[in-house]
Amino acid sequence: MITRRYANCRDGQIHLRESGPADAPVIAFYHQTASSGVMFEKVMDRLSDRYRCLSFDSPGFGQSYQPENIPDLAFQADRLMEAMDDLGVDQFHACGHHTGGCAALEMPGRHPGRFLSLTLIGPVLVNDAEKAEYRKTFIRPFAAEPTGAFLQTAWDYLAMLGANHSLELHLREMVDHLTAHRTMPMAFSGVWNQDVESLFRAIDVPLHIMCSKDDVLWPLFERARTVRPDAHTSIVEGADFQPDRDPDGVASALAAFLEKLPS
Repeated sequence: MITRRYANCRDGQIHLRESGPADAPVIAFYHQTASSGVMFEKVMDRLSDRYRCLSFDSPGFGQSYQPENIPDLAFQADRLMEAMDDLGVDQFHACGHHTGGCAALEMPGRHPGRFLSLTLIGPVLVNDAEKAEYRKTFIRPFAAEPTGAFLQTAWDYLAMLGANHSLELHLREMVDHLTAHRTMPMAFSGVWNQDVESLFRAIDVPLHIMCSKDDVLWPLFERARTVRPDAHTSIVEGADFQPDRDPDGVASALAAFLEKLPS
């Protein structure tokens, strides 16, 4: 059973989902922009017999507190690590999807000794020219205004990313994106301002990269493999919503990676 609770950080409360035995190894999940921790529930269901799974809503998303500003992804990383401290979790495996992976990349260097491994679903290994292109779509894909016309723009944007795989997924993501309409551009700006390659090269824990061929970030996956040939790699299905659309593939790939690590 997945339960829901809050953990405290410096500025407010972080909402999270939890499943699995309290004494099992911990996997912390971090979501993409502008989703929430609900995107990992199906994967948690498949792993909670072996792991304590914690899926967080980042500050400004889902049911976590709304910060006035998100200056960079180090801000997100530190608040999420403060939530881990409040939960009493010392060491853990981390799994971040898109923006969640970018935030997770900030954590090992800022909080050494805490990470047992890092899995990135859709590593965002972009150069400056690619950042300029991604900024055209992934900064403020829609802007709220009084007529409500932006609702169709938001709906179509989510369809482009693959949320229209099911009406349930499309509606759920619509709600999460509307909740985060103010903070979404801040988080996206944090991604495109991040020196992700330097952080990616510096990761000194076992690294696992995962993607699907219809993910918007698939063109960057081969570069990630080249930069870190030591990384374990997995290809799954599901466009930009792999944990929802291919939970068996994601859970199996993650478990296979973790089970090979030294105990």
